[in-house]
Amino acid sequence: MIPDLNRLKTFYYVCLRRSVSAAAGELYVTQSAVSQSLKNLERELKHPLFNRAGRRLVPTREGERLFGLMAPFVRDLENALADGERESSGPCGLLRVGAPAEFGAKYLVGICARFRRDYPAVSFAMTLGHPSRLLPELAGGNLDIAFADIFSSAKEYSREYAVFSIRLVAREKLVLACSREYRRENLPGKADARSLLKCAFLDYNTHGAAVRGWFGHHYRMAGAKPEIALAAESVQAVISGIKSGMGLGVVPEYLIARELASGALAKIKTGKPDLINRISLLRLKGAAVSPAEKAFTESFLKASKDF
Repeated sequence: MIPDLNRLKTFYYVCLRRSVSAAAGELYVTQSAVSQSLKNLERELKHPLFNRAGRRLVPTREGERLFGLMAPFVRDLENALADGERESSGPCGLLRVGAPAEFGAKYLVGICARFRRDYPAVSFAMTLGHPSRLLPELAGGNLDIAFADIFSSAKEYSREYAVFSIRLVAREKLVLACSREYRRENLPGKADARSLLKCAFLDYNTHGAAVRGWFGHHYRMAGAKPEIALAAESVQAVISGIKSGMGLGVVPEYLIARELASGALAKIKTGKPDLINRISLLRLKGAAVSPAEKAFTESFLKASKDF
C-alpha cells in the first residue's frame, strides 16, 4: 500500500533540506507538524528514516532508498507544472515524435529546426522506425504524435488502429529509378513493361510489394513477378543498391533529386502520373493537445505543401 502522500511530501523536503525547521518553512507548517508527520510515516513503514547528527538529520539506508525513489518523481512533477505555466505564454517543453527513418532524417528534422527558430522553448525527442514499432509506442503514451505511411484511405483502417485519430498530411512521389550505367546496359530502348520485367529489382521485402505496386499503378499489372535481387527494409539501402548498379528500385523522388538532376540516376517514365505515397499523422484519440503539438502540426502542414 502506498503511504500517505502528504507524509511522503514532508519526508522529501526534510531529506532534501536535512532539517525539520527548513522543511517546515518550505511547506508553510509548524516544526511540530513536520516532526509528527515523520513519526507517523516511520510507524507506517515500520523502520526509521533518519539518524540525528547534532542538529542535522542524516537519512538511514531506508531513508536514502525512499528519497531515491521520490526525487525523480518530484523533479518530473515540478518540471511538468513549470511547463504548464510557461505554455500560457507560448509553446514549450518536449515534443515526442515518431516517424519512418528516412522521412524523419531527411525531411522532418529540417522542419523541426525551422520550427525551433520561432519556438526555441520547444525541444524534440524523435523516434525513427517502422510503423510496427512506432504505433505501439504511440498507443502506450510514449509518443505524442507519429507519422506513418501505412494508410491510403479511411476504409483500410483496421480495428487495432481505432484508438488513433489519423490525418493525411503529406504526399511523396515514388519513382522507379536505376543508375545511368544500368539503364544504358539493360534498357537501351524504350522502357516498357516487358523490357522492365527482364531487369533485376530492389525492394523492401522479398515479395516485391513496392515494385509490384509501381507496375500496378503504371501498367495495371496485378500479377507482375519482378526478380528481387535485394530486399532491405531501409530506403537508404535500396538507394545504395540503385547507385551501385544492382537494379531498379522504387524510392521517394526527393531523396534522389540531386542524382536525377545530375544524370547519375535515371527515372523510368511511362507517361502516367507518378505513384503517390500518402503519409498520415497519428495521435491517440482523446489525448490533450499541447500548445507545442498544435503549433508544430500547423508548421508541418504549411511546410508539407512544398513536399
